[in-house]
Amino acid sequence: MKKLFMLILLSFIFFSSNAQGDSYSNDAVQLAARLVVNQATGEISEHLIYSIEDALIAVAQSPYVSANAVAHRYQIHTSPTVNVKNARIILGKEATWSQDISENPIQKILPNYKFTLEVIETTDTYVVLNFASEKTLNMKFIANEISYLNNVWMVELPTIILNKDDIQLKEIEGGYLLTYVYHTGSSEGDYGETHYWNFEVKHNGNVKFLGEHGADLAVNSQDTEKSFFTLLNEQRP
Repeated sequence: MKKLFMLILLSFIFFSSNAQGDSYSNDAVQLAARLVVNQATGEISEHLIYSIEDALIAVAQSPYVSANAVAHRYQIHTSPTVNVKNARIILGKEATWSQDISENPIQKILPNYKFTLEVIETTDTYVVLNFASEKTLNMKFIANEISYLNNVWMVELPTIILNKDDIQLKEIEGGYLLTYVYHTGSSEGDYGETHYWNFEVKHNGNVKFLGEHGADLAVNSQDTEKSFFTLLNEQRP
């Protein structure tokens, strides 16, 4: 009976991890964007994004009970704290290109980026343009560059509704330190208490669970981890 239970549990972890593999691409983009947000570049390296995505998938597919908790039980993903797609430009009508945005000077200062401009509001004194990129960019840098153009009054980075949970990333030698942040609150605006899980992920795919702390959850992964591997040892001849 115990052997059947272990086979079912291991199969569930394996297939659930594979099914969620593609869902980490957005998380990887967000985490990569956070790393470059203060750098003087609009580019977010695809190599960096893929590297982070591999690390996230490695955690989700690792045999730790704690990994199953963050990836499947609580389904923790990044909160979109960094804008990577669009900006709002408030342009004074004294600008000649406010009447014909196809004559905009943005392409001249950002020749390597593909984007669209759309008028979303107009008044007697200014127009509001939506700048939308075809690919993910470090929009903080892009907005700063656009803000120096003549007659641009302001450039805003629209915010997105944030998730109550998050994944945090820190670059370390040979890999990443990933911290999964879970809030116990169930309603909007009520985050409740916070719980943290820490994993070290090397570029070669090796995952090490470093521990957890915070809110008292119904199931503590560290205690369950011990019970899980104790049960595995009992099955060995």
